Amino acid sequence: MRNYKQLTMSRILVFLGVILCALSSTQAQQKAAASKIDSLAKHFYSAKTNASKIQVMLNAPKRIDAYFEKPDPIIDLYQKALKIAKSRDDKKSIISFLIEIAHLKMYTVLDEPQAFSLYSQALKYAEETNDFALCAQICKEMATISEHQNFKAEMYKYLLKSVEYTEKSPIAFLNAYKWLKYMYLEDNRIDDALKISNQCIKHVNERSASVEQKALAYGYLYEVLKKIPSKKEEAKTCRKRTVAFLKNVKEESAYDHLEDIATVCYEVEQYELAIEFASRIFSRSSVNKHIVLNKMLCYKIIADSYERLGQYQKSLENYKKYSELYVNFLKSTVSLESGRKVIRAEGERNLLMKQNEVEKERFYRNLSFAIAAFVLLLGGVVLAFYKREQRQKRELTQLNATKDKLFAILSHDLRSPVGVLENNVMLTHWGALTQEEFVEATQSLGQEIRQVRTMLDNVLHWSISQLGGMKPNPKTTYVLPIIEAETKLLYASAEAKRIKITSLIAPQAQLVIDSNHLAIIIRNLLQNAIKFTPAQGEISIKSTEKGKQFQLEIKDTGMGISQERVRKLFTINEKSSQQGTSQEKGTGLGLVLVKELVEANKGTIEIESELGKGTTFFITFQQS
Repeated sequence: MRNYKQLTMSRILVFLGVILCALSSTQAQQKAAASKIDSLAKHFYSAKTNASKIQVMLNAPKRIDAYFEKPDPIIDLYQKALKIAKSRDDKKSIISFLIEIAHLKMYTVLDEPQAFSLYSQALKYAEETNDFALCAQICKEMATISEHQNFKAEMYKYLLKSVEYTEKSPIAFLNAYKWLKYMYLEDNRIDDALKISNQCIKHVNERSASVEQKALAYGYLYEVLKKIPSKKEEAKTCRKRTVAFLKNVKEESAYDHLEDIATVCYEVEQYELAIEFASRIFSRSSVNKHIVLNKMLCYKIIADSYERLGQYQKSLENYKKYSELYVNFLKSTVSLESGRKVIRAEGERNLLMKQNEVEKERFYRNLSFAIAAFVLLLGGVVLAFYKREQRQKRELTQLNATKDKLFAILSHDLRSPVGVLENNVMLTHWGALTQEEFVEATQSLGQEIRQVRTMLDNVLHWSISQLGGMKPNPKTTYVLPIIEAETKLLYASAEAKRIKITSLIAPQAQLVIDSNHLAIIIRNLLQNAIKFTPAQGEISIKSTEKGKQFQLEIKDTGMGISQERVRKLFTINEKSSQQGTSQEKGTGLGLVLVKELVEANKGTIEIESELGKGTTFFITFQQS
């Protein structure tokens, strides 16, 4: 344990030392970058024919540091080549240039929407040429952009398309499976991760894939299986198969997968193999920025593997190399001019200090590291407090805005029933109502009061939830009795519109959930369905169980909801509230409360709706 603590502290000091001591010549890098691009431009413009110009750009080094230093000139050259390729209907060249421009837009100009558009164009051309492996790679890049833009559904859409194209390709290609598995694990979708990992195994077996690809496929499956307590034996078997494949991987065939194979070796605790494969990557050229990133990963794997083997000195040496590469990578992409000035000043000061005795020099050096660590720590604490304060301000502003909207809606919707009640009381007091008119007014007023009660119930529940007073108390609950109780409670409202409510819930259906929360959820969804279903309509309630998922479905034959309103359905807004088929009013708070309670019980809610045909709410909970 002492050695491990010393290693951890040493790693911190090494990393800080690399940051404080690394110096580079920015002007020299910029001149070298300009020289490479100028040379390429000279070859392009001196080419005699359009075909030669296209060939110059096809043969150009791909994604080197020079392009990242000065992206605009190289983008301009690629765009000129693209224009020529389009005039010649040279689809393969068009695809290549579109992908290169998209990559530069994405990683240097940081214009991800433009990059996405370019990848979309490349995908259409790739589909026309039936190059399914390339289609899979393009879809993976589009998924990456979607994930950066926080479009989770779009990300999964393109990752699944990447898998679809991969399975059409005769070539074994694992990248799509790897990233889809990774994202499923990130989102704790273990069952989906297991499914896609098994699909990957089938993919490599059907194509007689190489040994290294089988090792990767089984490694991906093992990574998922070890997270499932009930599959410990399967995980052990899978690990053994992975190790067997890894021990038969040839050096020359593994060249394109070194970092992935090294990662799998580390995952299955084959640390010597992890070091062996990770070390092979250092024979590659470092001009490509992606190769630099892969080398960083491999140094990290080697450092961690040596640590696991108890060889702490070697671990520290490789961690230092990893830190140096990491700092150099940051320096190549981020301006560190102000940092360099500080570093130069510190260097001059250290040079003068070296004239003193060795012990004194060591003392000051260690003091510098300690101060740097303290400043970093202090800065992190200050930043954390600042972010928390800003978040609290945003939440308070949002809460005040929500409160204002809620009061505006309540004051508007309560005015009508209260006014009707006042008028009826006055008329009754004056004796102006006949017995029949009194009965009719009482029925109408009863409906108004039920609506007001619903509003006030929802406001009360929502207010309690905002104060943290509606924390779930989950326990095994039979679903049918709650459905029957809430249906009975709303019978009068449904009967007034002659709406038929049908329950298809099995008597034995049960769920681990807060029973009070489930009752509020069912009540609000049924009230919503009754409100927007016309006279003589139908409402059905049923449940399905898929593995460890329990799903409730509440379907009506009502007026339906437009897609624009669906997006605003779970927010408090005066415009989100709409009158029902019998002019019923509401605050729109019911569905907001439903969503909060569903998510508090670790569930999800989805909506399918079509104008004029009705709406279906799907509520899904994880079974324990």
